[in-house]
Amino acid sequence: MNMKLTPFKITLCLVMLILGAKLDAQSVMEKITKLEKAVFTISAYDTRENLIATRTGFFISGDGIAIAPASIFLNADSVSLSLRNGRTYRISNIISNHSMADLVMIKAVNNREKSFDYIIPSQNTEKDNKEVLIFSHPKEAQSGLSFGVVSGVFQAPYLDRLVRVNADFGMRSTGAPVINSDGDLIGIASYLEKSNTCQYLSTHIINDTLWTHYTNTKYAEHAKLHTQFTLPSPYILLGISNYMYGEWVEAAKSFSLEIKRDSTHIAPFIFRGESRRRYENRIGMQSDYQHAKQMDPHHFLISYFEALEYLRLKDDNKAFASLIACTNQHPHFAPALVEFGLLAIKLHKDVLIAKSYFERAIQSTPLYANGYYELARLYIQYLRDDKVAMEDINKAIYLNENLPGAYSIRGTLNIQAENYLEAITDLDKAIDVDHTDTHALFNRGLAFYNLGMKQKCCKDWDTAGQLGHYKSIKYLSRYCNKTPVSRTEGR
Repeated sequence: MNMKLTPFKITLCLVMLILGAKLDAQSVMEKITKLEKAVFTISAYDTRENLIATRTGFFISGDGIAIAPASIFLNADSVSLSLRNGRTYRISNIISNHSMADLVMIKAVNNREKSFDYIIPSQNTEKDNKEVLIFSHPKEAQSGLSFGVVSGVFQAPYLDRLVRVNADFGMRSTGAPVINSDGDLIGIASYLEKSNTCQYLSTHIINDTLWTHYTNTKYAEHAKLHTQFTLPSPYILLGISNYMYGEWVEAAKSFSLEIKRDSTHIAPFIFRGESRRRYENRIGMQSDYQHAKQMDPHHFLISYFEALEYLRLKDDNKAFASLIACTNQHPHFAPALVEFGLLAIKLHKDVLIAKSYFERAIQSTPLYANGYYELARLYIQYLRDDKVAMEDINKAIYLNENLPGAYSIRGTLNIQAENYLEAITDLDKAIDVDHTDTHALFNRGLAFYNLGMKQKCCKDWDTAGQLGHYKSIKYLSRYCNKTPVSRTEGR
């Protein structure tokens, strides 16, 4: 076997050391070398054979089926694939496309009898991998490999799990496979050029129901591809991504470009209307929603966004009615199921209904950490089952380590189990996320107290007391013989 240390492999070894991969060096090299052979550059050319765009893709089966960005085809006269060893292939078929994710499945022609090297999507994509590796375009990383650190996990309509990463790849790497430190394929990279944002979609999207399959899939060379197939643009993916990141104006711009290109789909109007609401363009918002309601007045997203607006206005009863409409229209939309469960408790104290809706959210979207988080809270507050609560909160943290409040809940459960050191570790993380989390400060003080660390427990209760936490003030007086100094007095 040829184990020549290319820049790619040298970088890989260094990254694996950083990640602390448990596989031995030989196994890592063999696994990643095989994965590298499945990655290709996909290039688009105009009628004069000038290069107009370059992206990345990868094979997912030995007979040449591959994943690539769909928008690479839009203005192309011809397209070619080239592996990193320089071997090139032509496309024989376009099999299907995902209209929301800017992805296409294609089939390449292999004149050699040998099958293609390919990457099998992992079934373990739910893990919140803090660090990932991206098979980036060689011109964007000398070794063809980028290191990324997860900075946020989002549950996006139509896209499912959207993960933002701090990484150094660019537009050419859109479509690249994303792997974890075990070498498992967990995502498909994309890049937002305007904001220089790197992200990836979970590979679960490969198996969802939003793919459009073509019956006449033969790809004719040297003919405008967008006249052969109704392929998506990148605008919907850009718009949804920017919306999830709170970039309302950029989101609205992307949806406007999509509407200009194709005004027959309702989702861009709804998303643009909601984006405009967020930056207070009420006239534009009303126009978009009016148009959307003419197209489909019962669309689940209209009801869902109405519910969120009523929640912001503290009109829980109207929000509840909108969530009923939303879940009737889309029984598997996990964010709405979770919000419905929360209101079932708040308005009607119906714990069992709430429990059933949280469980439905988990069943329909196993990657949605909020479902497990709310179920854990329910087991603590109402069902008094700390064991099940711990299982659920562990799963929530496993899915999304940045989930607000999750470490605070687990820290509290560890205190109740008298696992004080574990509790302090969790509560440290909760306080790092939010220095004003009085619940976490009070409970860390309890853990310190039970370990005999009086100075530290008094400091935590003092801090929480200054922030207005009444129980901390009582404990500070009883066990530390002092009262907290208010922040105003301390200035």
